[in-house]
Amino acid sequence: MSLDVPTVMLALVVGFLLLALQLWVAQRGGVRLPELQLWSQGCWAVLVGFLFLPLRVVLPMWISVFVGNGMLMIGLSFYNAAVHRHLVGGRAPGWYLWLCGLSLAVMTATVQMDISPRTGLYSLIYGVLLLPSIYLLLRFGWPRGGTIRMVAVTLSGTALSMLLRAAHAAVRPEAYTDLLNANPANAIAYLMAFMCLMGAGFGFVLACFERVALRMEELATTDGLTGCINRSTTDALLAHTLERGRREGAPVAFALLDLDHFKRVNDRFGHAAGDAALRAFAQAVKSRLRSSDVLGRMGGEEFGLILPMTDGPGAARIVEQVRDAVEAMEVRSPEGGENFRVTVSAGVVVAASDSGLTASRLYMLADKELYRAKELGRNRVQLGQAPPKVLMPAGLAGVAGAGEG
Repeated sequence: MSLDVPTVMLALVVGFLLLALQLWVAQRGGVRLPELQLWSQGCWAVLVGFLFLPLRVVLPMWISVFVGNGMLMIGLSFYNAAVHRHLVGGRAPGWYLWLCGLSLAVMTATVQMDISPRTGLYSLIYGVLLLPSIYLLLRFGWPRGGTIRMVAVTLSGTALSMLLRAAHAAVRPEAYTDLLNANPANAIAYLMAFMCLMGAGFGFVLACFERVALRMEELATTDGLTGCINRSTTDALLAHTLERGRREGAPVAFALLDLDHFKRVNDRFGHAAGDAALRAFAQAVKSRLRSSDVLGRMGGEEFGLILPMTDGPGAARIVEQVRDAVEAMEVRSPEGGENFRVTVSAGVVVAASDSGLTASRLYMLADKELYRAKELGRNRVQLGQAPPKVLMPAGLAGVAGAGEG
């Protein structure tokens, strides 16, 4: 078996050029993520390194070795920084910069070394420079699933290929007398290493796009201030929960919660304090809920609470616990002003599995109970009764159904 090393390197140059262009197009299209910019810079650095390595036929050897391998090491450091920002956030730790600096110093000191030991040493350095990224991918990226796992596998393949190349160069130094020779082991290890690195690049782009899509979905379904689901998502989820309750023969409780005299909070302490109160309220409510319960922000200071498989006494108990928790909490003013307290009123209605109540009708009934709680003095839970399902004779039911539409 024989592989032409210049042809292999040309294929890698074309592949990394395509990846760099893909990253450029993605950023031109508005996906301006810092981690994508870092990976793009790494691709250009690796591309320059690939271009300089074969130029030893026209340039002095030490220039080709120094610039080519130096740019490859710099490219790997950019990849590590991109992975760190994507998974952990912030810049790469200082010790990694020291590791990169040490690697470049070792390369500078050994640039005139014979090619066999130099090839093994540089391959070892490449593998070591990738280990921090692989650790982050396996620890923080793998549990997330998705395309980031592909990045972990392919980047591990790059490191493994480089480490095997270093070991082979130590055992068979005669096979590495010339980088551009047709030694199959050298060519295969080099090809596998950088093909895996290229695959990691394409996978990293997809992982970044997945994160953007997830953020867009969160923005579409989540209230940015409190972290609760928004009004449209709450309505849809309530309708789904009611339908599931009908299928399973289980009641569904729905509560409307409204902070008392919230306008006074904004007028007296400012809107920043009002936002802090809403966030604290949402956290206090969530701390008292079961895993199946859902809190949504309906708008302003009004929140909706969906309680699946919950009857009247159970719903009253849960919402009363919520009311106690809100009354007991103390809100800290974000501007350093005085702390303050808030209370909440709640209207609760339970839909039996055979009630036939729609989500909009259940909301209206809970709103009436909330209004009654406000009339009776606020800071209380008002449990209402859903109207019983009206049973109609089959003939009249058919006539009534024919008139709908």
